[in-house]
Amino acid sequence: MSQRRLWNKDFTVALVISVFLAFVFYLLVTSMVGYAVLRFAAGETSAGFASTAFVLGSVLTRPLAGKLMDVVGRRRLLTIALVLAAVVSLAYFFVDSLGLFILSRLVHGMLFGAGHTTLNAAAQDLIPSDRRSEGSGYFATSMTLGSALGPLIAVTTVDAWGYTALFGISLAFSLVALVGLPFLRLPERRLTAAKLREALSPHPRTLVDPDGFRMGAVIFLTSAAYSGILAFLATHAAASGAGASSSPVFFSCFAVASLSARLTIGRIQDVYGDNVVLYPLFASFAASCLLLAFWPTVTGMVLAGLLAGFGYGSLITCAMAIAVRTAGLSRVGLVTSTYLLCMDLGMGLGAIVLGAAAGAWGYSALYVLCAVFVVASAGWYALVHGRFPRAGRAGAPRRH
Repeated sequence: MSQRRLWNKDFTVALVISVFLAFVFYLLVTSMVGYAVLRFAAGETSAGFASTAFVLGSVLTRPLAGKLMDVVGRRRLLTIALVLAAVVSLAYFFVDSLGLFILSRLVHGMLFGAGHTTLNAAAQDLIPSDRRSEGSGYFATSMTLGSALGPLIAVTTVDAWGYTALFGISLAFSLVALVGLPFLRLPERRLTAAKLREALSPHPRTLVDPDGFRMGAVIFLTSAAYSGILAFLATHAAASGAGASSSPVFFSCFAVASLSARLTIGRIQDVYGDNVVLYPLFASFAASCLLLAFWPTVTGMVLAGLLAGFGYGSLITCAMAIAVRTAGLSRVGLVTSTYLLCMDLGMGLGAIVLGAAAGAWGYSALYVLCAVFVVASAGWYALVHGRFPRAGRAGAPRRH
């Protein structure tokens, strides 16, 4: 069993950098539609591109980052991504057309995807193998903090001082992440000549990993369900009589439950195996979706937020830990990028499909469909992983 410490300097610095990357993401992704409308008089569709362009950029670069991080070097790729991301953050002050603004968002998303994928892959190498799920859960608290505090900082800043101040805070957070780099030692991988030729090959199999896809399909379906909450909860709450102001209650409860669960759930998974943890998480998230469908009151929002935070918030890291464990650390970069790509695609495509469902059948049906997505995800998990003996036990044999 590994005797390495989990909370070493490099893991802590990587976590801090990840927190500030998450802040930048959630600061801007929740406010750029409003900025595009105010600054450029953009219509709804064009303004929507200001938000989705970032996600599209991230989707485009995650596979390439997973493929190239061990070719150009993890530290070098992360440095390039963070430096250029700070430059783009500065450029927001000077962009004077909607087209350039959307292009800036696309490039910013590409840089975020490259940096975030590299940092996550390196973090997996920094985590002791016998504490894989626990360490993954701790590291993922960065996105939880970002999702909880980023939108709050954005709304407060825009209301008090406007979008220029928001861009200033985004730039400051980008610089803080950059300043942390000199204190971070990233584990690098030396590729053999054969592995280098494989990494430089244009074949699609060098861009994605089967183990990443197996667990990626789990997070694709559950992220598609969560996209329906992100995109339509405020409208659903207002239409149902709970009031649009009740949706922040959901997200506050989500953040509290997710952060609390991630501090303990990984340790349970490492000791008792994946099935003991994941099936209750699926059930919790599905129950949250059904509460939103049939009990859209303030009390329902509180319960749904807690259940979703425990369920979906924990699934993200638990499924990633399985993907890395089954693939092995020699393929951690490609596995991580494939997994995160599936999560991004679920978020993007889910909102489109569920938006059409809401238009055809209403919001209650939308959230029932979200629950169906979660149940389908649980079925897929059982098929590709859960049915195997000792599924997910620390030290269980890998499948290749």
